[in-house]
Amino acid sequence: MIRDQWYAIARALEIGSRPFGLRRLGKPLVLWRDREGAIRCAYDACPHRGAALSRGRLVEGALECPYHGLRFDGTGACTHTPCHPGLADRSGLDLHLLPIREERGLVWLWNGKASDELPPIPWDDAIQARLDESGVAQLDLTDTFDVSYLRVMENLTDYHHVPFVHRWTVPAPAEVTRFHAERHGVDVITEGALGDRLTARTHIRGPCFALLEFGGVATFTVCATPIDDDHTWLFARYTQTWLRVPGFGALATWLLGMFDYRLLQRLQDAPVWRSQRLSDPADISRYTLLPADEGVRLYFEMHQELACR
Repeated sequence: MIRDQWYAIARALEIGSRPFGLRRLGKPLVLWRDREGAIRCAYDACPHRGAALSRGRLVEGALECPYHGLRFDGTGACTHTPCHPGLADRSGLDLHLLPIREERGLVWLWNGKASDELPPIPWDDAIQARLDESGVAQLDLTDTFDVSYLRVMENLTDYHHVPFVHRWTVPAPAEVTRFHAERHGVDVITEGALGDRLTARTHIRGPCFALLEFGGVATFTVCATPIDDDHTWLFARYTQTWLRVPGFGALATWLLGMFDYRLLQRLQDAPVWRSQRLSDPADISRYTLLPADEGVRLYFEMHQELACR
């Protein structure tokens, strides 16, 4: 997994009155809210004898191990050892907390060394403003896919699959009548059109965040976070731009999300992603790219540079 990057790992509202276990970036993690309500994150293994802390409970904001009852506060310090309540030095039992932020309704994990001066998350105010332009309710959806996150990310820049993968759901001409791709550091921006019926713009911010805009219809953000090398946690926040009537706008956004996330992606895109034969998900040297694949090339160019830092 690429180091020194922010990764969205969960919806913040999922972290409540119980420890929350999940797997991201190939590691088992546990999330919980401390006494002040701040979200904390650590590897899901008790320093004592390795039990999964996510199977435990919260006691006044302290995370309690289900095996022997050791407790850990919001700094990761072990504060209670029931078998030896008077133990003078518990420092060897402290949890190593991982750097996280709670922003945009998501929990973000920094995959790198903690610092007081970490960069901002990729979902900045300018991107949020694009979502807010619709003025209607926004819809959050999550899912998991048994493919590398790289298959998801490359697909975001690819408009010319639509007439074939989605031929029965999004009818569009096959000819790419306009396409442009450019890269600025970790940002890859593509714009294109199929005939005169479908126009789209994608702004990818490496390694796994994107904003998609389909002209006059929809705007949504995507976080494609590795669960491990072969599985992806996908988050999307949708809004639509064609119906802004109060009440009906929210319903239209819900229908859009169900259509794209549950139908187009799960039933149409995912089988094609699984079918791509690459021994190394990041190695596209076997691809023979067309001009309309320039966004794919730029994304993997950027990804390779991040991986080699």
